[in-house]
Amino acid sequence: MKVLGLTCGRKLSNTEILVKEALMGAEEMGAEVEIVRLMDLHIKPCTGCNACVINLFEKGGSGDCVIKDDDFAFIDDKILDCDGIIIGSPIYEKTPQGLLKVLNDRMGPSHDLAFRIIAKKIREERGITKGSGPDERSFKPRAAALIAVGGSDWTTLALPLLQIFALPMNMTVVDQQLFDWTALPATVVLKSEMLQRARRSGRHVAQTMQEPIEEATYIGPQGICPVCHSSVVELGKTSEKALCAVCGVKGTLKADGDAYALAVTEEDRALSHVLLSGKFHHGDDLKKFSLKPDPRMQEIPERIKKYKSYLTYSKPEKA
Repeated sequence: MKVLGLTCGRKLSNTEILVKEALMGAEEMGAEVEIVRLMDLHIKPCTGCNACVINLFEKGGSGDCVIKDDDFAFIDDKILDCDGIIIGSPIYEKTPQGLLKVLNDRMGPSHDLAFRIIAKKIREERGITKGSGPDERSFKPRAAALIAVGGSDWTTLALPLLQIFALPMNMTVVDQQLFDWTALPATVVLKSEMLQRARRSGRHVAQTMQEPIEEATYIGPQGICPVCHSSVVELGKTSEKALCAVCGVKGTLKADGDAYALAVTEEDRALSHVLLSGKFHHGDDLKKFSLKPDPRMQEIPERIKKYKSYLTYSKPEKA
């Protein structure tokens, strides 16, 4: 079993130290471990061309990204190859490091588990043998642990955005931990309770991988959402109705002692984005609406002309 550590911080500073501590815990449990520092890689941003999704839905293809001249293939292979992953990021302006979001965009729709299952079925139903289909490693279960490191308590969106990284590939998040008030470089080595908590996280990921994923247990903070344990919710038109900002499940917000809890029906639970049933529902919506060709598509070239001639792009002067 392989556990990958993906660190998005500075070399040998707080985030990397905690990720390495977690990997040491996983190694204690018999896992083969490896670490990648995201800032060592060159990852271009997603262009939003939708080629990956169209390739999956229309051709039963691999869903590979059309951008080839960067290091995406390297990190893609590492993530597909691992059985468990520990993702760590420092928090800048309440959110994880920006490069992680760039990678998340590239791995989003193209790596959505439901989309790749649909592509595989398309190949089987149409008897497609030419070209490559989705990487078979896409379909194996993975356990994930999330580590966020903040210099203060301005960290509201830290864990939710780390959770969203795990969402497309249907990684089972078995732990998430926010280590705040840790601003100065490498000072986490002086905080034994944080180091111990990180090591426990890595051990739990490795232990989870040795059992059926259906039996996985979650050891992080419970949060408000009963499905993904996020504490960030969007209120609806009435103060009681709410939507989980991470997994999209709808429910009724209720007071639970000094805290709040989101009460969710089984019908709504099935539409959560962290569940395959919710992913398939989302895929159906895309095919019905966003990816359905408008009958006026032939009008686009003429209608877009006025935007082509309007303004020129401001760019820095070349030396």
